[in-house]
Amino acid sequence: MEIRPLVSSAQGPQGLDALGATAAAAPTQQPSAPSAVATTLEPAVKLDLATTTSGKARYIQDPDTSAIVFQVVDTASGNVIDQLPSETALRNRAYESARETHNPQTGSVSRVA
Repeated sequence: MEIRPLVSSAQGPQGLDALGATAAAAPTQQPSAPSAVATTLEPAVKLDLATTTSGKARYIQDPDTSAIVFQVVDTASGNVIDQLPSETALRNRAYESARETHNPQTGSVSRVA
């Protein structure tokens, strides 16, 4: 096996210098005159809970999972409007917790093929 030097091309600017040397000058654009009427931009996100719901926020502890739950409750009827985590997620956590306590694994090797 023979190791030979690479044939080098003509020396010149390389990297960003080469880019600057080969780039043509960009035409400049004159800034347009400012418009007489200034428009105000609205915020990207608006969130006003007072006008969208007539609810009261509260935190409770779920008795089955001992997780902290955020609820928005209707002040007139007392019904839960929204909840985080959802009832489904809490039910899944309680089911998994009950399954683990009912059928504890003694080893890390699975016997099911």
